[in-house]
Amino acid sequence: MTFLSALLAADAAKAAAPGAGSSGPVDDIIHLFGSFGVDKAHLIVQVVNFALLAAVLYKFAIKPALGQLEERIRQAEQLQKDRAAAEAQLASAQKTAEARLVAASDEAAKILADARNSAKAAVEAARAEAQAAQTEVIAKAKAAIEADRVKMMNEVRGEVSRLVVETAAKVLEQNLDDATRGRLNEAAVKQLAR
Repeated sequence: MTFLSALLAADAAKAAAPGAGSSGPVDDIIHLFGSFGVDKAHLIVQVVNFALLAAVLYKFAIKPALGQLEERIRQAEQLQKDRAAAEAQLASAQKTAEARLVAASDEAAKILADARNSAKAAVEAARAEAQAAQTEVIAKAKAAIEADRVKMMNEVRGEVSRLVVETAAKVLEQNLDDATRGRLNEAAVKQLAR
């Protein structure tokens, strides 16, 4: 017999005996449980046992569990706050890093421009120095060439004058003394200098 059929049977029995004298809903519940084999004394003991069990479970199981749950909720809220703070710090750090990166990039561009200008100035200075050195080398070479030319001319003059004197001596077939040789040399040098 199911609970619903017992309830219907109890209602039918109550309707059949209107003067049976039910005192209220508690008596109806006791009568209903009685039809299932539960008497009043056992029901009261079971209710007291259930109340004691509920009190012990509340004190030793439910209350600590609720405390732990509240603690975990508090920890979760703290973690959320910490996470939000960490995200804010991360965003700030990223902005700072980006600003530093831009500053470093600008500084690198400035250094590169300075290096290019310095290199260009160094190249120009080296070019000017090379041109000055080239001009100096050309001047020295010209001076050396001129000195060599003068030296060679002097040698040629000396050789020509010697040849002229020897030729003149052979032509005259006589030996010239030093004084005559000197005069002829001078005359030959004057002729070559023209």
